[in-house]
Amino acid sequence: MRITATERACAIVDRAKAARAGRLTITIGTGCCESTAPFLYEDFWPGPDQAEVGEVSGVAIYAPEYLRQMYPGADGVVIDVTGELADSMSIETEFGCRLVLRGPGFDSATEPQVCAVPDASLDRSVVGELPPELRRARMR
Repeated sequence: MRITATERACAIVDRAKAARAGRLTITIGTGCCESTAPFLYEDFWPGPDQAEVGEVSGVAIYAPEYLRQMYPGADGVVIDVTGELADSMSIETEFGCRLVLRGPGFDSATEPQVCAVPDASLDRSVVGELPPELRRARMR
């Protein structure tokens, strides 16, 4: 998987590096609603199936196995910036923008900006009993 970044994305990452004291990383494929959008985090611990796939201004980019398989070899995407905000814990949103992926036939900026809420009529009742060890457990 090959990842590149636009000059605008590099400038935002540089700005975040100047504003934060911790180790910055970019992770792709870990978001709730925007599962393929890049997220810029401070002191992030990559998951066991994530591997480093590149860097932006000296900040490592991690992607999980399923995403790396989608872009084998020299196939890749470009990290860019958009001014359209979404609810996110990604650092660049503090600067009024967000990172997005762009590639052949794909642009994460066009993904829905709101998480789908399940139909309230769905039955989500729990069936069964707690194991004996947990029946007297108390949460504080």
